[in-house]
Amino acid sequence: MAEVIVVGAGISGLLAACYAARAGHKVKVLTYGQGALTVAGGIIDLYGYDKNGNLVTDPLAHIATLKKPHPYAIMGAARVEEALEAFKELTASQNYIYVGDGHHNQKVPTAIGSFKPSCLVPPSIQSDAVFARSKIVVVGFELLKDYYPKLIAKNLQHFFGDSKKVSVRQVTMNWPVGREYRDVSALDLARELETPVGRLNFVEQLKAHCDADTTLIIPPVLGERPEMSAAIQTELEERLNTHMVEVSSIPPSVTGLRLDRLLRNACFNLGVDIVEKGQVIGFASMADDRTDLPADRAAAARKVCARLITGGFGHTHEYQADAVIMATGGFFSSGLITQMGRMYEPVFGIEIKVPEDQKDWSHQYLFCGQPQPFAAYGVSVNENMQPVDAAGDVLFTNVQFVGRSLAGYDFCFEKSGNGVAITSAYHAVKQLDEILAQRKAVCDSL
Repeated sequence: MAEVIVVGAGISGLLAACYAARAGHKVKVLTYGQGALTVAGGIIDLYGYDKNGNLVTDPLAHIATLKKPHPYAIMGAARVEEALEAFKELTASQNYIYVGDGHHNQKVPTAIGSFKPSCLVPPSIQSDAVFARSKIVVVGFELLKDYYPKLIAKNLQHFFGDSKKVSVRQVTMNWPVGREYRDVSALDLARELETPVGRLNFVEQLKAHCDADTTLIIPPVLGERPEMSAAIQTELEERLNTHMVEVSSIPPSVTGLRLDRLLRNACFNLGVDIVEKGQVIGFASMADDRTDLPADRAAAARKVCARLITGGFGHTHEYQADAVIMATGGFFSSGLITQMGRMYEPVFGIEIKVPEDQKDWSHQYLFCGQPQPFAAYGVSVNENMQPVDAAGDVLFTNVQFVGRSLAGYDFCFEKSGNGVAITSAYHAVKQLDEILAQRKAVCDSL
């Protein structure tokens, strides 16, 4: 049983922890703050658009054509498909089903009345009924912030033209006294719809506007808890004789929070220890404990992480590690640090190759219809997900990188972020035996 430390508790970190624990390892997650699931949609975008901005209809087929250093090309299309199935199996084991596959992009409704491509979605976001039925009712909620049903309806009507009738209905929830003096979030509504009274109120205000040929477009409010979401949807659809579709995400992301809650619960069931407020500030290598080594062996020992160091409020703590999986994200989450003319990974001090002139990091216009150079900057890795230098030499033997910190792809332009996250997490754990064997070989040589 190896001591595996995962740094970061986003989707890639929590999945890596689950898979490593399932593989029989003792796993600890060090996390500082919430992962991106709290603002992301909790759906799996595998690959939406090619480098020219054209919609990809078969993501797995397109992934097979990609070249390194794209993470998909490093891991291979077969591993991507395997990771998708592993993800579906894991979420289903927690009573939260994802539908779809890697060969088809589904049309997912957004909070502005458009559609985006995604491969795996919960049934509450599956949009087949939107296209199959002739009437759409966009449901709004009084006091709900950052959700504009009239805008959604206008854009849907423009998209479908005369083929569908689109209307708007507003629902008022019976909040406790004083609640009307502040805005309401989708999370508030999701919790309210977990109650029988909340669901009754919802049904009573909408039943006159629903029938078997109607689809309701709603914010993500079908329960906060993943294990309750499907039952709430089924009950409301049966009572209203209609079909309901949640839009992909509005902040705070209820659909993302469902997945976050699911993965944390899976970690708990597997015995994973999640350490909150565990900000990793550095590491100690095996060479730090062996000052008597000759130069060649000392060089090999410096490539083995023996301990991770966390710090805060004037205190530090060290965690022993046989293997480390870094899931710290990109520069938005400080997994990568940027300075004028420089980018680096802060825990291990890995320098990222970037142009010296900051103007060359991006195109002049952010929304230019092309991938942005800066989005592809990150940690270069080999097939084992170990960090490597420009010559391809391994920098740290028992360290792997997963998720957004990887080099070679523009997750935003491609719509590939969560696809790379779940695949790299799965692949890294599949390669753990090789990582541990390499670490043992170094230890045996000292």
